[in-house]
Amino acid sequence: MEEFFNLAGNYFFPMVLSIYLVIKIDKLMTSLIANQKEFSDMVCSELKEIKNSVLECRNDISAILKK
Repeated sequence: MEEFFNLAGNYFFPMVLSIYLVIKIDKLMTSLIANQKEFSDMVCSELKEIKNSVLECRNDISAILKK
């Protein structure tokens, strides 16, 4: 019986703890990946807006210079 408790203390607890930590890290990584995708999409949309604004400014300047 003492040998069983010794094995349980040396192997089962670290295995259970490792599995628990892997599950928690998996949830964290999934959340980080989702947030990174959302951030990337927001940055892309902001860059598109900036590009359109610059294009409009160039067109306005071009129209002013043609007059």
